[in-house]
Amino acid sequence: MPIANRLVAGGLAGALAVPCFHQPVAAILGALEFFPAPAFALPGLWRGMAFSMLWGLLFLWLRPRLHRLPLALAGALYGATVPIAYLFFVMAPWRGAAIAFGMPPHLIFAVIVAHAAFGFGIAAWLVLLRAGLLGSWLARGAE
Repeated sequence: MPIANRLVAGGLAGALAVPCFHQPVAAILGALEFFPAPAFALPGLWRGMAFSMLWGLLFLWLRPRLHRLPLALAGALYGATVPIAYLFFVMAPWRGAAIAFGMPPHLIFAVIVAHAAFGFGIAAWLVLLRAGLLGSWLARGAE
């Protein structure tokens, strides 16, 4: 399978996981006042989708190392750990904020849940791409 197909599939899965999985969970949690940012805000949504293409590519690179886990579980665990570690322990201090942006535990938990949904979404989109939902060329890249 050509590397270009895998790159497109991973990037597309990461980007589409944001509006289809992360943001709906964030919206539900936000309606319950358990999420620190509004869902589906366009500038943040576009920025999140663009950045999440890289998270999708990283998941594809890590996937062979997680081969013993079912894809859905591997995706959810990936989303709940790798992007969260970056967000809480790299991005927050880089912006001059406290670890995890100083959020209270219930908001930290909500962010982890939304990111687990995001990781699950990456896995789900990879399965859909493999099934040929978006065309045979992309489907070959999701394998």
